[in-house]
Amino acid sequence: MGYDGPPSPERSRILGIGELLWDLFPDGPRLGGAPFNVIANLRRLGHQVAFVSAVGDDELGRAAVAAAHALEVDATFISVSPDLPTGTVEVLPDPVEGHRFVIGSPAAYESIAGREALIARIADWRPDALVYGTLAQRFVGVPELTGQVCLGVAPGHRLYDVNLRDGTWSPGLVLDLLGLATIVKGNVDEARVLGELLGCDPDAATLGRRLAERYGIEAVCVTNGQDGAALWAGGTLAEVDGIRVDVVDTVGAGDAFAAGLLHAMLVGRRSAEALAFANRLGALVASRRGALPPWRMGEIG
Repeated sequence: MGYDGPPSPERSRILGIGELLWDLFPDGPRLGGAPFNVIANLRRLGHQVAFVSAVGDDELGRAAVAAAHALEVDATFISVSPDLPTGTVEVLPDPVEGHRFVIGSPAAYESIAGREALIARIADWRPDALVYGTLAQRFVGVPELTGQVCLGVAPGHRLYDVNLRDGTWSPGLVLDLLGLATIVKGNVDEARVLGELLGCDPDAATLGRRLAERYGIEAVCVTNGQDGAALWAGGTLAEVDGIRVDVVDTVGAGDAFAAGLLHAMLVGRRSAEALAFANRLGALVASRRGALPPWRMGEIG
């Protein structure tokens, strides 16, 4: 799928927790799940990655695990549920939103089994960073697992890519997930939700200051598609203009942006450089078909 070789010694071990599923497009299924997309892109950026999820004991589940292996995502922590099907999301074209998502439930990723044993195995793997979203966290056991990883294993950077879908979140859940993060990334619509929950303006700087005061969060990024993005980190604000591309498919572009941002911060780029790098990767993925299209490091610049 296009990566530039194995992780170099300075690269990190990054764990993702959340949904592994199939996006059902009119032209056929594509492997997806927002945190998984972030993790797969981080592998292409040279990091060692693993993903925590569950699939069904079915054809889609076996195909998902095989695809994860092909993408060089460590599937050690992906369990098989004997009773629940592999997750699916029907993706429908929408003239206003671009896409609408009909999320299948129940699904295997909603019930990740064996939490205590899993925590011990994750601790042995020693992740340097963590990626999680919202969708899978609404089910009993998953946020508890995420919280235990954050508090017990304590990876340094913990990226919460907010990624809200209608009917799949509650204010209390989002506030709890914010409390586990060191980095928060969301689009302008999600920033408005965070502003309402926190009683502040939804711009990156104001959200950043409020979240730093309340939770000790270190960085907040707000994206706005082709209109650019802003990153508040360490008390300063960086902004970039959007990159004009011929948009082919927006699904997965935000996940690629999140991966680019975390990568750049892990390797020590300054805020403005990290934001610009993430912006370029998100635009590159939007210019190609699928959430995980082939790309190489040299194309990002």
